[in-house]
Amino acid sequence: MKSIRSRLVTTLSITITGLVLSILVATDIAVDSWIDNEFNRGMKSKAGMLMSLIDIDEEGIDFDFSGLFMPEFSGNTETEYFQLWSQSGVFARSESLDLFSQKSLPLEKIKLGETKIINIELPDGRNGRVIYTRFIPPLDLDDEDLTEGVNTSLQQPITLAYAASSEEVDFVLWLIDVIFVVSTVSVIVFIRLFVRKSVDSSLAPLNKLNRDISQLSIADKNAVIAIEEPVKELQPIVDSLNAFIQENRQLYFREKRLTSDIAHELKTPIAELINMAEVVIRFPNEKELEADFKPEVLKISQRLKSIVSNLLLLHKYSDEALPKQDACDLNQVILRTLKKYDLERIKFEFQDDIPAIVSNLFALESIITNLVNNAKQYSPDESIVTVSTLFSKDDKLQFSVTNELKVPLTEDDLSQLFDPLWQKDSARTSNDNFGLGLSIAKSLSKAIDAELQVSLSGQNITFSLIIS
Repeated sequence: MKSIRSRLVTTLSITITGLVLSILVATDIAVDSWIDNEFNRGMKSKAGMLMSLIDIDEEGIDFDFSGLFMPEFSGNTETEYFQLWSQSGVFARSESLDLFSQKSLPLEKIKLGETKIINIELPDGRNGRVIYTRFIPPLDLDDEDLTEGVNTSLQQPITLAYAASSEEVDFVLWLIDVIFVVSTVSVIVFIRLFVRKSVDSSLAPLNKLNRDISQLSIADKNAVIAIEEPVKELQPIVDSLNAFIQENRQLYFREKRLTSDIAHELKTPIAELINMAEVVIRFPNEKELEADFKPEVLKISQRLKSIVSNLLLLHKYSDEALPKQDACDLNQVILRTLKKYDLERIKFEFQDDIPAIVSNLFALESIITNLVNNAKQYSPDESIVTVSTLFSKDDKLQFSVTNELKVPLTEDDLSQLFDPLWQKDSARTSNDNFGLGLSIAKSLSKAIDAELQVSLSGQNITFSLIIS
């Protein structure tokens, strides 16, 4: 199973470590190069100083060197070495070379004007570097004969070798490398811990959200998911979860109430059957009781059958889409469906030029029947039930049933009208209505992609089926 935490920690650790490591490597290389170049530049400067002590006079090459001012070439301080070669051989060398068995520096053949630095082992056994340069000494400008071109043949190339220990600079470079390695390891460990702590801190709201969800009870009406410190990325999830929980909580309590209502509706006829059976058993010879028993049993059984049939019908079409294959005229469907009812209380207001529709005839007839039955059941005995059709400008066909209310309803009641088995208390004793008609009409309207709406206007209520 993939882990967001592990992936974040690994990805961020690798990315940040790679970036920091690149910076450290670049810094280490730059510092090493700078120190190395500074050491080489110092050697070039020292070699240039030695070269400035050499010139040519009328007697030949003159090397104006004094060990008093440069004791390092005598071996009195940090020992350094130099050696000069002319065309005839070794021209001069430092006194420090006489202190060791190796009396001479190796000669490197280079071109005139060329400078070369190489690593060597110094005569004293230390690691060092030697710089070679080949040049032609300048003429002594104080000598008039030379400046006038006399004895210019005395000018000849000189090779200079200057050597010094590089152990100190090598140690500094090694120390920098050690510091770099230690810093790299420390940075990697720190980054790993820092990233892990940062990720854990960032995922804390998500972990808390998970705990809150696991402890949430849908039966608790006041339970909601809340984040103490709102997180921009989590807030939409929290809002969606709360909406989902609220919807399922309503379904839970609706199903709970439906179960209670079903038990209530079935309890009365079952109790009546039991009472009648007990009476007949107790008085088996009473002919009058026997004559009344059979019709009452049949009536109660039919009532039970109606309740169960309506519940099954409601369950069947709750989430099922019905095929729309029946072409029909809505006005004709209404008249044909209602012709078996008492039409004295029904007033028709049909729009004549409505177009034919393609829908499900069974669903339409069931919706019409239930809406008209509901209107007649809950309206005063002498009131008029208006059945109308209308084709709107937005190409929608509307079928409406309007009646006067026998028992006043509120706006809050409208939201419960389509709930199964919901009835006003005064209708609880009805043996002909079970509070399922409107629920069935609502389910069937969804099954044919229609919309069933309800509205109040004073003491009148209107149910409208909108067919697109």
